[in-house]
Formats: sequence, C-alpha cells, structure tokens
Amino acid sequence: MSQITMAEALAVRAAINRLMNQLMSERLNNSSTIIEKGETAEYPARSVDAITEEIEAAAADYRKLDLLMAISNTTQTISWNGSDMTIMEAIELAKQMRSDIGQLAHLGSRKKLERQSGRGSGDGAVTLFNVALYDPEAYQAQARKKEREVTRLSSLIEHANHTSMITFDASKYME
Repeated sequence: MSQITMAEALAVRAAINRLMNQLMSERLNNSSTIIEKGETAEYPARSVDAITEEIEAAAADYRKLDLLMAISNTTQTISWNGSDMTIMEAIELAKQMRSDIGQLAHLGSRKKLERQSGRGSGDGAVTLFNVALYDPEAYQAQARKKEREVTRLSSLIEHANHTSMITFDASKYME
C-alpha cells in the first residue's frame, strides 16, 4: 500500500468529503422522475443502489483516513518551548492562542480614557468616562508577540505535516 504525507492526507480527506457530497446529490437527483400517466419512466445511467455503494465505499475510506490522521497527530511530536508536544496538542494550542490574540488585540485597541455619554440634563448633568484598568499598549504588544509565536507554531505543524507519512491508498482520489 502506498504512503502519503499528512499534508496530502488533509487534501485527500477534503476530496473524499466533496465526492461524498456530490454522490449524495446525484443519488437524490437519480432517485425519482416525473412522468405523465401512461408513460414509462426513463431510468438514469447510474442506479440509486450503485451510487449508494459508492457513497458507502467513500465514507469507509474517509473514516479510515480520519483515524490514521488522528493516530499520526497523537504520535508525531514537535519541539515547542523546550519540550516535545504532539501535533494534536500543538493544533489545539494554536487555536487557543489565536482566540487569545483576538481578545488581546481588542483590548489593545481601546483607549486608556474614553468619554461616554453624559447622564442627566441641565445643571445636574454628569460626564462619564470609561477608564481602562490596564495598559492598552502593553496588550497590543502582547497580541503582536503572540501572533509571531502562533505563526512559528503553525509553521512547525505545517513542516511536520509535510514530513509525517501515513499508509493509505489515495489513488482513487489523487493522481
């Protein structure tokens, strides 16, 4: 059986998913036809049963490939901040970092002191201010630093995906 890289496996899994969606659409299209009373139904070239078999075969390949990818992601490691981490952990860490970056960037874009709408009217009017209880510039710097870190982590994951091999016959889905 042939081997493919994890990077190729990602593309093959997406191709299998697209194929299954196309086959399901074809199966629905081929499942019935409208005729007038007394006419004979014209059957499509491919039967619903034949298409169903193709869907089942593609789904089995998808599950097998997905399992092989999960096994690879839990056994292959990268070095990050002085220790080894599985690819699965690294992917989750990258997701968490990106989420944190979004909030840090938002906090970093706020002003230290911002006038809010006033409360009351006339002589009793009070001007309100929204005061940041942190240093926005420091948070903006943290967001930029973390963005560089997650870019490096993503690069390590990508490199691992191009060097990690799994055994899977992808000939039905790629040349």
